[in-house]
Parts: sequence; structure tokens; C-alpha cells
Amino acid sequence: MKIFVTGGAGFIGSHLTERLVQEGHTVHIFDNLHRNAIKYSDILNHPSVTFTQGDILDKDSLKKAMEGNEIVFHMAAIAGVSNYYNFPAKTLKVNLIGTYNVLECMVELGIKRMFDMSTSETFGTDAVEVDEESYQRIGPPQDKRWCYAGSKIGGEQLIFRYAEEYGWDATVIRPFNIYGPRQIGEGAIANFCKNVLDGKNLRIEGSGMALRSWCYITDFIEALIAILNKPHKGPECFNLGNPWAIASTVSLGEEVLRAAKGIDAIELKSTIDFVPMDFTEIRVRYPKVNKLRDMYGWQPKVNLADGVYNTLKWFHDSYEKN
Repeated sequence: MKIFVTGGAGFIGSHLTERLVQEGHTVHIFDNLHRNAIKYSDILNHPSVTFTQGDILDKDSLKKAMEGNEIVFHMAAIAGVSNYYNFPAKTLKVNLIGTYNVLECMVELGIKRMFDMSTSETFGTDAVEVDEESYQRIGPPQDKRWCYAGSKIGGEQLIFRYAEEYGWDATVIRPFNIYGPRQIGEGAIANFCKNVLDGKNLRIEGSGMALRSWCYITDFIEALIAILNKPHKGPECFNLGNPWAIASTVSLGEEVLRAAKGIDAIELKSTIDFVPMDFTEIRVRYPKVNKLRDMYGWQPKVNLADGVYNTLKWFHDSYEKN
């Protein structure tokens, strides 16, 4: 199949591209290289991969690059908590108008299958064992924290309505804290790994007792491939995370410190620092993945200790400081 991936040069997109090529697909990546994780892979040299540098707000260039493809994975977005506060209007603009542009290009080009990366943040501050039918709750518009989740809820609505109107097979994925090698943007595990390697203390905001589920990148990609290989009818959404790898922020930091002690080349100097929370806290967030398990037989395989070790090892061996 010919597959078009917006945001394909990012953390998740670069891993997906490698896996799609292994499956025998051809891939066209469309990305502005804001987070250039794919530079840590040699996949762009593969004859089955084409790359176009572009912006999803530029509909003409997006359509030109998308032409001739059969499936779209839409991963391009502005994410990261600091961006929500520093660039809230831009976050909304890119995520909403960019998604609209992708959908309009699909209509004009006759493409009828897509995957969209939404977010688990659509479930708000307290998301305990949420499933795909759970209510989506976000805070008031006065709080910039919710511009990202709001944009993703709007994106989900757009995708479901377009899929219904045009008869598409559309899959909305809500990732729950995906981590692993090449996560060069924001993320607790990535930030902790960088601090350990820089000899800095791990900075934890608030009490450190907020709970998250942590899903390793290879498990996440295997779920996407399972859905790709067994199409469903019409629009569907799936929560995608690892409910068996739940940790508080402080226990996560301790896990990273334990991993560092197991890598001889790392001289561990870091400890944990607690600082005041200066933004809206997500107290708990972990999913039910029964729907994905029942429809596709998927379940995560990588435990938190192994995933954290692999991630820290990659940062030590491969990450280039900016």
C-alpha cells in the first residue's frame, strides 16, 4: 500500500515509518521537521520512503504531496505542555485547521482510509480506567492548558463526521503516554533521561503522586499495524496505552535512577527535586484497552523497567544535544 504520514519525522512517526517499510508498504512523509527524530534513523535512505518538507497549514503543498497515496496517517500537530501555555492560539490553529486540510485533501483525492493521533488528554484531569465510551471532559477556556485537548476533541469530531459522510474507514487513536528511543520532544521519561545524562537533578512538579500509564513505543506501533492489517468499517476510536505499567511521577523518576545504576558508562549524580506546580495538574490517567484487545488481540509486552532502561540507554548512546 502507498501510505502518507503527516508528522512522520517525529518520535512516533519515525518508528511507524520503519515498521511500515518492514511490512512492504511505500511511505511518503510530510513534515516540517520541527521535531526531527527521524535523523536518528537511516529510514529516509530506503527506496520505499519519500520525504517532503512542508506545513499542514499549506493545503496546496499538502495535497500535492498526498496525491497518489491510499492511506493517511495524520500525526502532525503541536504538542507539549509548554506549547499549550506559550503558543495556545497556534496550537489550536495547527491542530484544527491542519486536520481540516488533511480531510479536505482526502476528499479531493478520493482517499478513503485514515488514522488520526488524538490524545488521552481529552479525558481531563481524572481519567481512571476510561474506555472509548467515557465522557471527554476538559477545563474552562480561561485555562490555556486545555487548548491542546480542545483541538483534539474538535479533530475527532471532524474525522468522525467526514468518515460518516464520505464512507471512510477512519481510526482515531488516543495515546496514553507513549515513550521510548527518539522521544526528543517533551515527556517525563525523556526529560528525566536527559537530566541524568547532564548530571542534573530530576525536577518533579507538585507532590509527584500523579498517576500515569506508560506504553513503550514498540507496543504502540504493533497496535497500529494490527489495526492497519485488519480494517474495520466506518469510524472507530481506540484508547492505546499500557494499563499494566502505571506509575506515579516520583516512582517513575526513581525507575530512571535505577536504570542509570545499571549502565556502567553513566556516572549517576542526579537525585529528585520537588518544585511547586505552576500549571493545571492531571491527577490520574490510565485506560481500559479491552476494545483493542477484543478486536485485534493486542496487548502490551514491554514492562516499565525494561522500557525505561532501553530509553535511557538510547539517550546515552545516540542522543545529540542541541
